[in-house]
Amino acid sequence: MIITPVQIRAARALLRLEQQDISRRAPVPVLIVRQIESAPDAHSVPPVAVAAVQHALEAAGAEFIPHGVGRHMTEKPDAAVLFASLQALSLRSAERLHGQALLTGSDLYVQDGLPA
Repeated sequence: MIITPVQIRAARALLRLEQQDISRRAPVPVLIVRQIESAPDAHSVPPVAVAAVQHALEAAGAEFIPHGVGRHMTEKPDAAVLFASLQALSLRSAERLHGQALLTGSDLYVQDGLPA
């Protein structure tokens, strides 16, 4: 599929990458990335450079579709790993609060029920 400069700019924006980032990932000079993005069509730049930029954007998560660009869905994190991470965070928080006086309703609100 031949991609357009508009698709390249959109993919870069979607992935929040700067031209310098694409230049390093492709690898092509930043000047080439600028030329690709500003060219009226991708044919005015060497096809090898366009292909390198396209590959770099796809490797970063862009999916080029006809007349647009999308983002590859990343894999969902393993539920057990996520649970263990949250549990560890909870335990660290509990340790830091151990021995400290807890807030009560009277600390947060005045007599008429308004926030203090």
